[in-house]
Amino acid sequence: MKPSSAFGLVTGLCAALLLAAPARAASGVPVDGTSREPRIALQVNDWTLSTAALNALLRVVREQKPGVTPSQVMAAAAEDRVLGGYARRQYDDAKLFAGERVRFSPQASVEASLVTTLQAAFRDPLAKAMGPAESYIVKRHPLTRERLVALLDMGGKLRLDDRLPAAREAKLKDVPLIDGRVGAQSYRVTLYELWERQDVQGRNALYRFDVGFAMEQARQLARDRFVLGWVAQNSDLGVDGVEQLRQLVADRNRRNALARLLGSGEDPHYSSPEVERLQRSVEPAAIRDYYNTHKTEFTRTEKVLARTMRLANEAQARAASAELAKGARFEDVARRRGAGDGIAKWIDSDAARRSWIAQLAFAQPPGPASPPIHEPESETSAQGWIIVKVDRRVTGFHPPDSETVRFAASEAIARQRAAAGFLSLRARLLSDARIDVNPNALGLRAAPKVLEGGL
Repeated sequence: MKPSSAFGLVTGLCAALLLAAPARAASGVPVDGTSREPRIALQVNDWTLSTAALNALLRVVREQKPGVTPSQVMAAAAEDRVLGGYARRQYDDAKLFAGERVRFSPQASVEASLVTTLQAAFRDPLAKAMGPAESYIVKRHPLTRERLVALLDMGGKLRLDDRLPAAREAKLKDVPLIDGRVGAQSYRVTLYELWERQDVQGRNALYRFDVGFAMEQARQLARDRFVLGWVAQNSDLGVDGVEQLRQLVADRNRRNALARLLGSGEDPHYSSPEVERLQRSVEPAAIRDYYNTHKTEFTRTEKVLARTMRLANEAQARAASAELAKGARFEDVARRRGAGDGIAKWIDSDAARRSWIAQLAFAQPPGPASPPIHEPESETSAQGWIIVKVDRRVTGFHPPDSETVRFAASEAIARQRAAAGFLSLRARLLSDARIDVNPNALGLRAAPKVLEGGL
């Protein structure tokens, strides 16, 4: 599989900054006052978002959501700034992004999302400025496999992860790959910068001394550096506007990481210490109430009426399967081929715990026979090929005092409580923050009391 890149991605990281929907999107954002500075659209405490930056965001978001309003974009920016700032103050990146080390670093994710946003906001003028021949690349420095071996080879030592010792990593700074220029400003892409932008998959490609991969990544990084420099020099955003958007991308990432950490993220499989803490304290009465009101979540298969046949080899099994597909009776095929009697028999849940064939029957939906399935290895008998057909399935409910119910219900209740706690934190932080808006940026005469949410 081709190694992935941290640069220029439209999917896989944040896509474009406000299009990555925040977990548990909530209601509007309260407004405290009015800003009359024409160049400022939004002020959150001492941080400002320029009118030019707001307009750039609007252009990006409206490509996929044409009906989005300036109020919605401003509300999302304010919420991200407030909650992202809280996350930054309360947690370091190691805790916020725990479990994500195999992905891109938080810094690489921010840069990739920022570049993607700017490319979408300034697509036409950027395309014209970049030209078809990458004229912004002034020089490509040769990189050999031997050089990568000298820098990255572990000399036969076991590599436990994708990191390098600090001293060896520092040597990568002395390896230039591409020199570029944007306007009068020159820049250089080094192997160290490239290394810092990779996920585990990308670093493994470098550990394999893949020179082609390294130079392709350097080319993409040079392109991204041109985008950042051109927008800062030639657009109405300027250096300050680009930096505002960079901070906003970082805040959005931290805000979503905070939601996951506190158990209010969109991914129910993400491990949250807060959910685990709340789950341990869920009361038995709450579990019973949840079970009674969500009983359909706790259905289980009690027994199945199933037929089976066992054939000696794959050729016989496929021939039998073909007969069944043409409408032959299961028991007739089984008897004719010496594969059992093919008579339907009831299989209960106790049997399903002891026999893999019973487990297969429990997993098979009623209706047509299964395709031939190779029997697992066994010390007591030769491997055969199994075909299963389920005629009926009888369902019931897990007992309310079962471990299955206790675990699933307590986790669901914990996630509900975590989500409520996150919304309460959000409301408190937004209430404590000072949020001023420029009504002109919203097309209004006066600042609203609440910015419209829902983005």
